[in-house]
Amino acid sequence: MGAGARRTAARLVPVLALLATLFVLPTTSRATAPQQEAGVSALFFGDSLMNGTGSRPTRPVMARVAARSLGWNVTVDAFGGTGYTTGGKKGRPYLDRLREPGLLSSRYDVVLLEGGTNDREADVATMHARTTETVQYVRQRLPGARVVLMGAFDPHGRRSDPRRKGIDAVIRTVAREQGVPFFSPMSGGWTRGQGARFLCPDGLHPSTYGYGVMGARLTAALKQIPGLDEDVRTARPGRP
Repeated sequence: MGAGARRTAARLVPVLALLATLFVLPTTSRATAPQQEAGVSALFFGDSLMNGTGSRPTRPVMARVAARSLGWNVTVDAFGGTGYTTGGKKGRPYLDRLREPGLLSSRYDVVLLEGGTNDREADVATMHARTTETVQYVRQRLPGARVVLMGAFDPHGRRSDPRRKGIDAVIRTVAREQGVPFFSPMSGGWTRGQGARFLCPDGLHPSTYGYGVMGARLTAALKQIPGLDEDVRTARPGRP
């Protein structure tokens, strides 16, 4: 093995080792990551990307990697094909899903709304309105929680769609208007420099390895949000 190959293998060891510890957990579209004592309580809400579609076996790998790395208690509610403006073939748009009785009844410190990838056919005005309504609804229901927006994903391959760039920009605009943190796999270059092993055979969703990389990127993005930990500690005494 050459020096370059050894360096690549060394970089992959932490991600692969962490992934190996995740597969003793049950597979569901609404799953809870390993619980940490007195940790931050978070809801990671989204589409098939957050659900882990494409990994084998299918699990919310990205969320679990982030939960373990951050030491957070994370609940995942994710359904493929859905978005702010679409419910896909079998689901419902985000706002309808969030209005499901009991979904926002827990005392979450952080609510991460991931999406936009499936909204590529929406016009700008509709996308802006639906995203704004969704953020405002979460804030109304959970005034003590910190809302975070995670933008669209694009695989930069045969399933790439340039319309996602515009959708991603709309989510960024809403985040700025609503004063909430925003980061994006697409505009943030989360797939940059990744080879064929990053995606599963459908050419759209990450592979198990790819989700491990995404989980590391997600962890880094959440750590970079100014004042997030301080805001959570301040909000806890008076949260509903």
